[in-house]
Amino acid sequence: MYTPYLAADMLQLADKFGLHTDVFIAHLIAFTILVAAVAKFGIKPIMGQLEERRKRIEEGEAMHAQSQKELAEVKEAGAKMMEEAHAASKQEVEHAKQTAARVQEELVAKATTEAQTVIENAKKQAAMDTQREKDALKGEFARLVALATSQVTGKVLSEEDHRKINDEAIKAL
Repeated sequence: MYTPYLAADMLQLADKFGLHTDVFIAHLIAFTILVAAVAKFGIKPIMGQLEERRKRIEEGEAMHAQSQKELAEVKEAGAKMMEEAHAASKQEVEHAKQTAARVQEELVAKATTEAQTVIENAKKQAAMDTQREKDALKGEFARLVALATSQVTGKVLSEEDHRKINDEAIKAL
């Protein structure tokens, strides 16, 4: 009963707002084609690029995690190498100290031996010098005794007399 009135009202309403079925369908088809074109040529490539970017970011994060792990391993290996080098240097220093102590002992022993040799040689030289001086004094003493004897006796002594007097004076000393 109200249907014809509603249909008439709808047509008037559609005319009033400028709604025509054939134009509406044309606009709807154009809109659908536009949405399909944008979806196919605009949204899909953009979504593809966004997906690639997401993958690259994930790869970058994975590489970052890997590099952090490798850095930690390198730091650990470096610390271990430093410890080994420190231990080796301590051993080298200790070995150098021992070598230096041994060389010092050898040098002290050598210097002591050389000093004793020099002292012994000096004593021998002093003994020889003393003996030479004694012999020289004996000779001088014998000459003086011979001179005194010749002056006391008043006679000129021969070479043979000099020798006898010298030998007796030396034996007496």
